[in-house]
Amino acid sequence: MNVDFRTEQKIVLAIWVTAVIIILSVYCLNPEYFNFLKFGPFAEKYYFTALLVYFIVLSLRGLTLLPSTPVLIAGILVFNPYHVFFVNISGTLLSAILVYRYSGYLQLGDYFESKFPAEILWVRNLFREREIPVIAGWSVCPFTHTDVIIYVSASLNIRLKKCLAGVLIGESFINAFYIISVTNILGL
Repeated sequence: MNVDFRTEQKIVLAIWVTAVIIILSVYCLNPEYFNFLKFGPFAEKYYFTALLVYFIVLSLRGLTLLPSTPVLIAGILVFNPYHVFFVNISGTLLSAILVYRYSGYLQLGDYFESKFPAEILWVRNLFREREIPVIAGWSVCPFTHTDVIIYVSASLNIRLKKCLAGVLIGESFINAFYIISVTNILGL
């Protein structure tokens, strides 16, 4: 199977790869630019506007493949823990939808299937009848990117509802764990 990307898809993919490389380069070379704690004074003055900005950052973060844990911990330090949980879960779900749709738009499933047929078959068998537990299990692991399992799920044509259910379950557990742990350790 040979995948033929349309010119439009190639342009979007090139822009996305370039943006990710630039963001990751800036993140590695100047991590202070991503210091969410500087956001604290703004959040104190404009709390709900700051929560909206936090939600937007969480929602778009998945397209960059940046980890969400630093953003979550910064949110815990700046906002009410209950608000952090709700906004973080909402942002993660919206991010999952964006990643899922983006993956479908670029036809990544067809591409990966043409390049890695044996691996795709193995993953399909892993997922068969266990989509939600696999996605939830991946999402709850602290050292794995939930975005990656969404890209994989979309490329395997797993229904969006199942992806979101797995992400909701896994991310709820890991977010609650982080929020409870950080607030107890720091006495917030």
